Amino acid sequence: MNSPTLTPESELEKVNEVLPIRSIHAPFRDWAAWGGHLNSWKATTALANSLPHADHITMHPPGTRLANMIQNRWFEKACDLPLLLDAKGRIRFSLENMPWAEGSPFGRDPLDKLIGQCRDKNVGLTFDVCHMGVSGRNVLESLDRVPYELLYNVHYSDAVGYTEHLTPGKGSLPLKQFLKRLGKRGYDRYITLELEPAAFPDDLDETITTLVNIRESMEAQLVAEQGGSTHAADIS
Repeated sequence: MNSPTLTPESELEKVNEVLPIRSIHAPFRDWAAWGGHLNSWKATTALANSLPHADHITMHPPGTRLANMIQNRWFEKACDLPLLLDAKGRIRFSLENMPWAEGSPFGRDPLDKLIGQCRDKNVGLTFDVCHMGVSGRNVLESLDRVPYELLYNVHYSDAVGYTEHLTPGKGSLPLKQFLKRLGKRGYDRYITLELEPAAFPDDLDETITTLVNIRESMEAQLVAEQGGSTHAADIS
């Protein structure tokens, strides 16, 4: 969701008819245009409430710089985000892990801190494989540390060095092993392919072929560990 003008009007309803909108990403920049960070999340929740198939919202935790923390001190005090944001009962929220630089050796591990925030604020976690990779973390070991009941969404893309959101296979992350591990855990929630526009061919037919191939490969890896289930996950 990238604009305060995005509301459930006729054009968005036409999109929803062609491809049902099930999961939404809340804004993560230009919060002043929304009247603040909290208002941007409330607007996203209102949109999700209005869409008949939507049941999930991914959110970036507020930044850790001092200016952000002063502006978003409400987030530190919030203990039930679904209630605070006026979500309908079907709507689930999750906080996404962001790229992390190594900090003080005496500081709290950022993944443990995020998991704690998810529990404190009654939300789940969106596991971004790419962000974990560019942070220098072992994505397989990190996935194992996330309690199953908190894992609501997976942002799926490749990375190499500090280059993010590459087409699977174009980076160095162990994505096939990652999907197999998800399948072994019985994961059946969202997996979101999150690529930069430059990752796609200019030709529409080639883009469709690329997406089909990626999806079929992802499903094959998941199903291989789930005993042949045809509904391994809701890949969006």
